[in-house]
Amino acid sequence: MVVLFEQKHDVGGQWLFDPDVEKEDPLGATKFMEVHSSIYNSLRLLSPREIMGYTDFPFLVKEGLGRDTRRFPGHRELWLYLKEFSVHFGVRELIRFNTRVEYVGMLEGNDLKWVVRSGKLDDDIISSGNGDVNDVDYDLSIDRVERNGEVVEEVFDAVVTWKRKQMHSHVYRVPQPFQNQVS
Repeated sequence: MVVLFEQKHDVGGQWLFDPDVEKEDPLGATKFMEVHSSIYNSLRLLSPREIMGYTDFPFLVKEGLGRDTRRFPGHRELWLYLKEFSVHFGVRELIRFNTRVEYVGMLEGNDLKWVVRSGKLDDDIISSGNGDVNDVDYDLSIDRVERNGEVVEEVFDAVVTWKRKQMHSHVYRVPQPFQNQVS
């Protein structure tokens, strides 16, 4: 069984638009800063929809109320495409929305199992949000689930993590920190 943990209320990452950026602490005093999207309301894609879609799920024009049929649609249309993709391929049902991973580590006494602690986020955090997928996703089978108040502790066979430097594009300013690196 595969489980994906997502801090926001929906799929979309950068494309889950939220006009409210007032909740972010620019000085980083809070333990977890809310990463807001850098999109603005009137933003349109710079690339045509033909090259923005996945090969096995093309980004086609959809007719209907509120749909953007332009070749370079607004950001909402790409977000709708990502939602449709997640439903079509059954990804959405694997996602635990409004959930933050608090801890990932090896199960004590067993170097083949992983412990993951996660917790539901409260409503004021849930309602904000533009959906950056956690830097940790999990490809695993679940052995046991323990509930301890609001925190859930689960044991998994495998964990997939991103161990390299990660930053949101709206924080990027200069290329020097990435000099001589390959992706």
